[in-house]
Amino acid sequence: MFNKTIKIIQEIDIESILWLSAFLYLAVINPYEPRHLSFCLFSLAGIENCPGCGLGKAISMIFHGDFIGSFKSHPLGIPALLLITRRIYQLVRNRITKTSTKQMEAVNG
Repeated sequence: MFNKTIKIIQEIDIESILWLSAFLYLAVINPYEPRHLSFCLFSLAGIENCPGCGLGKAISMIFHGDFIGSFKSHPLGIPALLLITRRIYQLVRNRITKTSTKQMEAVNG
């Protein structure tokens, strides 16, 4: 069982790992702080109202239970969270299906 789990984790593709890492980051940051680690060129240039940063802040607020603040920060925060979650699910499901198919082909020869 443990070896099977490790094998599935090794087979998960990089896109799902990146999305999950982004969600983890958004879940642990304080969305109410004015500044935190950012790769946004607009934010680094001092521009305050970047739509992408607002979307990240909105998703972070959802993880912290502030749905109204999330909507005020960016109205598409909740739909974005749902769509990205669906994408992660699809990636993991497809990878598990491919892994299972490869294992069945190896067993059947």
